[in-house]
Amino acid sequence: MNGSMMSDLYTVNANYPLDSIHMRSISLLYQPLIGNMACSLYLSLYAELDQLTLTKAPSLFSRLTKITGLSLAEINEASLKLEAIGLLAKYKKDIENKRIYLYVIKTPLAPAKIFNHTILGPLLLQRLGEEELYRTKLCFKSSAVNIDQSYDNVTAKFTDVFDINLLEGSNEILVEKDYFNSDYGKIESEYDLELFYQGLKDYQIKRSIITSDDETIIKQLGTLYSINALDMQGLVKDSIQNDKLVHKLLIKNCRDHYDLMMPEKFNEIYHKQPIAHKSSHGDDPLNMHIRYLESINPYQLLKDKQGGREPLKHDLQIVESIMTSLYLEPGVMNVLIELTLSQCDNVLSRAFMQSRASQWKRKKIKTVKEAMDEANLYLKYRRNNSDLEEENISMVDDKDIDETELEEFLSQFE
Repeated sequence: MNGSMMSDLYTVNANYPLDSIHMRSISLLYQPLIGNMACSLYLSLYAELDQLTLTKAPSLFSRLTKITGLSLAEINEASLKLEAIGLLAKYKKDIENKRIYLYVIKTPLAPAKIFNHTILGPLLLQRLGEEELYRTKLCFKSSAVNIDQSYDNVTAKFTDVFDINLLEGSNEILVEKDYFNSDYGKIESEYDLELFYQGLKDYQIKRSIITSDDETIIKQLGTLYSINALDMQGLVKDSIQNDKLVHKLLIKNCRDHYDLMMPEKFNEIYHKQPIAHKSSHGDDPLNMHIRYLESINPYQLLKDKQGGREPLKHDLQIVESIMTSLYLEPGVMNVLIELTLSQCDNVLSRAFMQSRASQWKRKKIKTVKEAMDEANLYLKYRRNNSDLEEENISMVDDKDIDETELEEFLSQFE
């Protein structure tokens, strides 16, 4: 294997920066195995990254010998050790009678992986001995924080603060809950595994089949897709093959379950616009319609649209799910219902409603008047730019619309 020469050039690259744990690993775990010269070269090459980035030109190997204090032969030997143990990759190319080496710095293995490595672990034990290896392991153990037992843990959990929104067409996956109006520190969001296990015997599934990894994914999927412990039992049953839970199949089954399950209990659709977000004044047709949308709930509006007949359950489910996930005010939802029916051939398109609702949520639309402004902007933009994709609609400036334009918007629903 030919080594480098003083007249050769080198440059350095690295995929990831090194942190304090990496540096400690080099000194305490790698140095006993490959020696201090190899570790010195590794750290020197890493330090060279800044210089080479600034100059944007390769350096002569004579520079590397000066900054490391190593001879060229020692550099070549140290490089081989770094390459062999996986800390360095080396490439070369010839350009105009010049040879350039590229050193790619690789991050050290995690300490736990080194200790458990089939080759490196026993080598480290042989070099250090049991007592020193034990002391070295202690250097990588994080000390636990000692907290007085008189404190109660009130740390917010992920599901306390965020709702996970997977509705089709949604631009907002995570929706913040009104957390500070909740009973702070008292929210229970732990998945009920005990209830899950209680019903497994009804499906003739042995509890011993479910491993700790299985429990983890069951809890994650149950939280992500809002699947209760009883429904999860059946989904797990359908995902077991050869007495083993197949995670990919369980993920698919949970996703299919989520897509099929829409709200069965309705709450938000029966609420009316809060007084704090009412804005109608005057007796002109525009303000009369605003008052109408403020005075009824979305359920009643859908019923009115169907000539007094009971709304379709599917339509109620769409409206309830969007109001629940995005916290739209009832009056704002009423405007969205009218806009959707006018633009989707009297069909409540979930994708259309979700797209508009997400945009209005980001703009903090709270009143019927504000929602009408947004709806009219949408209609105006569609008329002027009918050949553009709907994704571009969100780029319209948020400006006030005059009364004439709003009355034109109202005529869409007469």
